[in-house]
Amino acid sequence: MPEGWVIPENRALARRPQILGLPLGYAALLIMAVLFLSLTLHYIGAAIYLLLFGWSLGKLVTYYDPFAWELLARGLYLPRLMRP
Repeated sequence: MPEGWVIPENRALARRPQILGLPLGYAALLIMAVLFLSLTLHYIGAAIYLLLFGWSLGKLVTYYDPFAWELLARGLYLPRLMRP
């Protein structure tokens, strides 16, 4: 660590609204997928597994950077030649 630098007490300086500790869009997608699996298809075990896996993955990605999902989504874009 160079001299004169200050380490912040919080993991991230920015704060954003969250549900279950996840960004709103990701949490909504996860909740809807879990509800679809459990209520419509009656795959209760798969729904619980998806909830635990998705929740842990989301917490892992946003542990240090709350905007990590946006950075990952920007890397997944269509090249200009493939756009409609």
